[in-house]
Amino acid sequence: MKKPVSKNAASSLGRSSLGLGAIQRETLNDRVYQQLRTMIMSGAVSPGKELKLRELAKELHVSLMPVRDAIGRLVVERALEMLPNRQVIVPELSLDRLLEVLRVRVVLESEAGALAAGHATSGLVDSLNLLQKKIAAPTLSKQQEFFALNREFHFAIYQAAQSPLLFSMIEQLWLQIGPVFSHTSMDYVSGGADAHEKIIAALVARDADATRAAIAEDLTKGGERFAAALAGAQ
Repeated sequence: MKKPVSKNAASSLGRSSLGLGAIQRETLNDRVYQQLRTMIMSGAVSPGKELKLRELAKELHVSLMPVRDAIGRLVVERALEMLPNRQVIVPELSLDRLLEVLRVRVVLESEAGALAAGHATSGLVDSLNLLQKKIAAPTLSKQQEFFALNREFHFAIYQAAQSPLLFSMIEQLWLQIGPVFSHTSMDYVSGGADAHEKIIAALVARDADATRAAIAEDLTKGGERFAAALAGAQ
């Protein structure tokens, strides 16, 4: 005969169930948050575009709650802007602000590349070569696909730098500049692909100075294209 569950045990079980539910909800919230961040950093949403919670929830196959939570976090990070009427939009970026962000990106991302050179593995190089083949493929014709692959390429390097603080700072800058990618035409692909070859070669040689210089060159030339595209859009 089974012993009856005591009140204390039942209470404990109840707390455990609630705790597990909280963990599951937090995991879902984080997943949606990361998905929206990636969309912004990859230029999937244009500056000035209104983000509607129901449409996002439907697209991501989740309820409104995790979307609302993610939007709130991104507003706090200034990746999104909430208007007085409660509409949420992707903020516009002025040309001066863009140039400022680009200058800081060159400093931080070049340093991350130099650090990554000291930790470069054959696995990292293989991953970068695979991404580079996709980026340079003649069949690549979708703007959003290119910038998503480009973000993956760069972030694989910055992750290899093994500096969580530096990585976080770089992510914040990409959240600000990502929407500008939507102004940039696919002509960017031919110019951006060649620079990646120099970065890979520098990492293969585990040459910190060469990696730093190659990333700085890539970002500087890309920044010129972004600035021209934004100036033409304003």
